[in-house]
Amino acid sequence: MNTPLTTQLSAFALLALLCGSVSFSQETKKDDAPAKADAAKAEVPKPVTVSEAEAKKADELYEEGRKLFFQADYAGAIVKLQQAVDANPGKTSHRLLLAKALRFSKQPDKAIVQLEEILKGSSDHVDAGVELAELLSPTKQPDRVIAVLEPLLKFRHDYPLYHLLAEAHYQKEQFDKARSYYEEAVKLNPRSGSDHYQVGNIYLAQKRFAKAAEAYETAGRLGLSTGVYHFKLASVYFNLHNYLGNMSTAEVVGGKPGEIKNDLFLVDPVPGQKDTFYVAGPRSAVFQVVKAQQLGIDIFELRFLEANIWLNARRFANADRIYQGLAEKVKKEDAGLFWYHWSQTALGLDDYDAYLTRLNKAIAAEPDVYKSMLADALVTIANRHHQKGDNAKFLEFLGKAVATNPLSARMHLMLGDAEWVSSRREKAIEQYKLVLELEPDHSDRVRLLNRIQEDVVGVK
Repeated sequence: MNTPLTTQLSAFALLALLCGSVSFSQETKKDDAPAKADAAKAEVPKPVTVSEAEAKKADELYEEGRKLFFQADYAGAIVKLQQAVDANPGKTSHRLLLAKALRFSKQPDKAIVQLEEILKGSSDHVDAGVELAELLSPTKQPDRVIAVLEPLLKFRHDYPLYHLLAEAHYQKEQFDKARSYYEEAVKLNPRSGSDHYQVGNIYLAQKRFAKAAEAYETAGRLGLSTGVYHFKLASVYFNLHNYLGNMSTAEVVGGKPGEIKNDLFLVDPVPGQKDTFYVAGPRSAVFQVVKAQQLGIDIFELRFLEANIWLNARRFANADRIYQGLAEKVKKEDAGLFWYHWSQTALGLDDYDAYLTRLNKAIAAEPDVYKSMLADALVTIANRHHQKGDNAKFLEFLGKAVATNPLSARMHLMLGDAEWVSSRREKAIEQYKLVLELEPDHSDRVRLLNRIQEDVVGVK
């Protein structure tokens, strides 16, 4: 969003501007007050006085137009209602129904003129304001909708007012204001699933995931179920680390892993038990992402989210299969993140060659983000080999880590300690000296000096 102009001004300039405004305002009050009062009077339409006979005739025309309106004869209604308005211009009920007839006959511009005429003479006419706001549309003209409706709040605490204002502020990305109006709207109309959904969208945009989940779940209980809705709820549960939810077992005759049946996602079959599965319920990211797919959402972002769900749930084979299917569809701007996540799947499957290959592709895509991770990745592989008892590979990959990040005292220290434990004292001492060269006041300085001294004096 654009930075407000005032934040770009110096404190002195801003102060001068404010002082100038105050001074100008005071002068206006002093010198132009009579002119302003006259202008204000001129803006307010003078009430039109009609005779009793004219008023009666107008009412008769109105009733004729009203009957035609409710018979869906909008063209005929417009003729009669226009005559009623002409006969008694000050009768707002006549003009309001004329505006509605014009709206129903798809003449919105003419309807807007009538509604604005009502508000000129009756600034507290909430029904005309709501009708006008709907015609202007919060998504198309949010500023005008806000200008029309906010003054009317003092006259009526009504759902349409809050709903339309919420929509207008949401369109302007004024999320805190929009949320406050939506929350008032759902108090007055708690069965509005779409309003709860919009509250969820705002919380999601603000990364308040627990609040977003609560709002989305309410919308779901009220019957909202679209592909986009389930996609968003999946992303919320993912950010809450609720990947598979509280899994349980259930008997599902004829079920297959990877599908939703009986409002349950079938994860894996239970070994030795026919038609019995480990299942995840609706309050899990995996259930919601598959539900979104069932409802027609088939885009890269959804499949990528699904792969990340399986990765974080440590179901590496499931994740690997999905990443593989997406490799040809990755956009340039997503490449770094994609290859990094897929590298983690390879690590989970102990495929170290694939791990490094994919990580290097992430580095090629976004070196500033991922290049610094390579040395630690090599350390991770070294430790995996060490856990398996392969000391040669352990030392090899620690050496590669040092070569990748030669200015890291931590890397030299790890390699030195590994060489020392492997009774390769000379190589260990070489690494220890490099540690102290890089960080003379290293926290392990005394220990390293003692080991270096042991080698010098020949202590075995």
